[in-house]
Amino acid sequence: MKRTTWLLVIIGLIGLLVWPLMAAAQDETECDIAYLFNGWARASAEGAPNGAVFGLLVKLGGEEDTLVGASSDVAAAVELHEMVMGDNDVMQMRPVEGGFVLPPDRYLELAPGGYHIMLIGLRQPLVAGETLDLTLHFERAGDIPITVPIRDMTTMEGGEQMADEMTMQPMPAMDWGEACAGLHVVGAWARAAAAGMPNSAAYALVLNLTDQDDTLIAASSNAAGAVELHQMVTGDNDVMQMRPVEGGIVVPAGGAALLKPGGFHIMMIGLTEALTAGDTIEITLTFAESGEVTLTVPVKEPEED
Repeated sequence: MKRTTWLLVIIGLIGLLVWPLMAAAQDETECDIAYLFNGWARASAEGAPNGAVFGLLVKLGGEEDTLVGASSDVAAAVELHEMVMGDNDVMQMRPVEGGFVLPPDRYLELAPGGYHIMLIGLRQPLVAGETLDLTLHFERAGDIPITVPIRDMTTMEGGEQMADEMTMQPMPAMDWGEACAGLHVVGAWARAAAAGMPNSAAYALVLNLTDQDDTLIAASSNAAGAVELHQMVTGDNDVMQMRPVEGGIVVPAGGAALLKPGGFHIMMIGLTEALTAGDTIEITLTFAESGEVTLTVPVKEPEED
């Protein structure tokens, strides 16, 4: 009995020692990152007190994380802000209490007129063509240093040019680890369409964690007779127009391409069925380098998160 008892104790101690090592090994095989992709800062005029940083906050795998703050030597203070509709339909800016929450495999767009990282008390002008160093403070991922280009908003007017600027900007080379290397499609969804409606669209964030550019060249789905890659552009008299994307949508190495209402999107023409919120459909994306990726996409109303 004594010998058996001691054997059980020894086996238990070995288990306690080995289990953390096994858990650590498993963690190394899972993609778990939080980062600001396609980041950029708005250029500021001489003497301007404040500035802002925008981009695509992405959380891949692991657990939920929160961007709780940021810091930079170019500003006296850095805060997380959002633009909201206030009294008398006037847009107002306010701090975001608790930070920007990022569930796993989701993204949050930081853009003019919405969420953004506010640089308060600039110590120097933000000059277009230069770069800005910023440290992001995540609750779980810790401090992540990034460098973002400074861009002049006056040269980024128009849907097509803005989309090109956001998609085609060069990205810094980074080692994302073997578990994260590859192409990731985040937050995909399709717009609901009632019976009899001829067309709909699908959207997603495509993240390219490889060392070479890739291109989304086609898409297909059984839910539509034809599927094309489209974008919204500013046409004559500042009227938004939709047109096919020639040559596909480039996803830069280490960067992202955002497909969203009012920009790049997957156009589903000649629907074969009603798209009801809460249902799912299958969409296959074809990339020049990565081949085909088939997704099961939830159908949502446009106002849904």
